[in-house]
Formats: sequence, structure tokens, C-alpha cells
Amino acid sequence: MTPPSWRAGAASYFRETAEGLKRRPFWARISAACLLGFVIASPFSISLSQIFVFTAIGAWLLSLRLEGGAARFPLWKPFALFAVLTLLSAALSDDPARSLGDAKQLFQILIFYCALNIAADEREGLRWVKALVAASALASIYVLATALVRPIGLGNRMSGFFSHYMTLGGYLALAGALAFAYAAMARGAGGRWMGGAGALIIAALMTTFSRNAWLGFAAAALCATIAARSFRGGAILAAIAVLALALSPLSVWERVLSIGNLEDPTAKERVYMWESGLNMVRDRPILGTGLDMIKRTYTPYAKPEARKKRTGHLHNNALHIAAERGVPALAAWLWIMGAFFLAAVRRMAAHWRLIGAASLEARFLAVGGLAAIAGFFVAGLFEYNYGDSEVVMLAYFAMSLPFIDAKKLGGTEGRGGAPISSG
Repeated sequence: MTPPSWRAGAASYFRETAEGLKRRPFWARISAACLLGFVIASPFSISLSQIFVFTAIGAWLLSLRLEGGAARFPLWKPFALFAVLTLLSAALSDDPARSLGDAKQLFQILIFYCALNIAADEREGLRWVKALVAASALASIYVLATALVRPIGLGNRMSGFFSHYMTLGGYLALAGALAFAYAAMARGAGGRWMGGAGALIIAALMTTFSRNAWLGFAAAALCATIAARSFRGGAILAAIAVLALALSPLSVWERVLSIGNLEDPTAKERVYMWESGLNMVRDRPILGTGLDMIKRTYTPYAKPEARKKRTGHLHNNALHIAAERGVPALAAWLWIMGAFFLAAVRRMAAHWRLIGAASLEARFLAVGGLAAIAGFFVAGLFEYNYGDSEVVMLAYFAMSLPFIDAKKLGGTEGRGGAPISSG
């Protein structure tokens, strides 16, 4: 009797994962296992996911030192400049101890380098994404079950296992983008189960009422459809839009219709906040207020008509970085984003030129990573998602995907990248 395809697929997944770990030296094996643990734990526990991912980074560094092998550091120039300017801003802030303590977030950048270097090949990268999507789908089932307890709405926004509904929205937008990209590109059972998991993730995303995350996911799905040249992706995107609106309660409809309404009270509040943020940048354009100092310095800049006279962030990545770290740091951050998009597009184009030889895994990693970060960037126009560790850690992981096994493509790092191998 032939086992069901899902059972055979699961058995193949676990077998390949185990074999991939066994082939590695000790510290590289620990790093790869912990990266897998990170993607599985990430939608459930920030503490556990951080333990996994920083153990993975430490083991990777030990592997480099003790077990040899070359490492690649694409985009190192803009990342290095951004880190230096961040530390300068923190050291010269009104409260250096507080700001330098918050600068520990820079270590999250190492997730990008650890993942792209420790992955054995594109198939392993895809296995990590599958584990991430499966875990996110399970977390989404919990979110949807919780939403049934009482009617969802602005007074009952789902946060899942996270502390805030905005964090859940930002996380699910990234996970949903990866699921959508694979479903748009893959045929057969693999594409169907990823599409089913993506449907759960998107349904859970709707319960957060986070419009920035909705827009981010929409941008990511559109990017994936265009980048993958997928008519199926367009059909899936249209079906998502129809079903989401047809099956959603009135509260979701009202929230969707409020997008773009400048008379909406929360939209007005964001505009006031952005005006105050621009004034903060004008007064301290070089190094900003320092990390974690917006909440201390915002009140004198608050608009008289604004309801919020205190805030910890400015609901916009670019503006917050400029106000907190200075305009030069913002330029470095935009350099990171621009260099990533350029490198990912070049890598994707190289895969399409090799359409007969390039594997689905390689093409998906390029398209999925590009789409996820496009969604992250668009959502960040209306929310400071760069300040959410749960979201940022996943974003750095997604950034690594187009670079996995990049040695086969040589010379497509993009401006600001390091050579393919730099020990």
C-alpha cells in the first residue's frame, strides 16, 4: 500500500534534514540545527527563538575559527557604516548608557550572515522556509481559535504568542509572503500545502487589524507575482482579495475601507507624528537623539492638536532612524536596502537566464527573499517594524535567502558587497 503523498513528503523532509546535519563538522552542525530551531520557535517565543539564533551565530563563528572554510559577507560596506553611525549616535546621546545598551540590536545583523553561510545549499534553505511556514500556520490556528472567543475588532485585535498585535501582523506578513511566493511558483502537492498554510497565515493576519502589515503583504504578493512571472500567482492574489473580503466580518471591511482615509483619527495622528519627527531631524540631523531616546525627547515636539504627547517610535522606519540616529545613518540604511534589492534582482535574473538549469529552490529563494523584504519595506512606511525584534530577526533571515549557495552565480553581490569568498 502506497503511503499518502504528505506522509512520504514528511518522511523525505526529515530524512534530508537529518542527513544534512550529519554531513557537517560538529560546530557547523550545531549552528544549522539551531537555525532550524529558530525558524520553528520564532512564531511562539521570542526568548526561545533568540536562544536558538544566537547560539547558531556563536556556533557558526566557532566553526569558522576551528573547522575552517570560507565565509561570504555581501553588503558588508553599508552594514558596517550603519553600525558605526549607530554606535556613534548612541555614545554621544544624552544618555549613552541607555543608548549603547539598546545598540545590542546590531547583533541581529549576524542572522543574515550566519544563515547565508551555514546553509549547505538551496534545498536546505527551502527546508528552513518550509519549517518556518509550517510553524507559522500552527501559530495562526491558535490565533484564529482565539479570535472565535469574542467578536474581533479594534477592541479585540489578535496578538497570538507575541506581546502586541502590530508585532504579530509584521511577522505574519513576512511568513505569508514566503508561503505565497512558493505557492505561486511550485506545482503539485508542495505548492498546495504551502498555499493552504499561507491561507491560514493570511486569515490570522486579518485579525490583527494592522493596516501596515496588510499593505506590506499585498506589496510582497504583487512583487512575488511579477518577479516569478506567475499567472498562477496573480490568480491566487485575486482569490485572496475576494475571499478575504467576502468572508471577513464587517469590522474588517471597515478597517480596509479606512486605508487612505486622511480623516481617520489614527491617520491624522500619524501625520502629526511625522511632522514632529521631521522637526526632530531638523534640530539634530547628524547623529539624532540617540537610540531609545525618542520617548524622552518627543514631548516638546508634539503637535498641539495631537492626542499623543509621548511616543516610543514614529510609525515610519526611515523617519525614526533619521530622528534617532541621524540622516547619515538613514542614508546607510537606505544603502543596505537598495544594495539588497539590486543584488536580489540580479540573482533572480541570473536564475531566469539559466531557466533550464536553475532549480525551483534557487529561483524561489531569490523571489521569496525579494518579495518578503519588499513587504517589510512597504509596511515600514507606516510602522516602525525595524524596532520589533521578532519581525527584524525574521527579516534578516529572509534577506539571506537570495544569497544561499551564491557561489554558483559568482559576481552578483551588487554594489557594496564583498567578494564571494572572504575568509
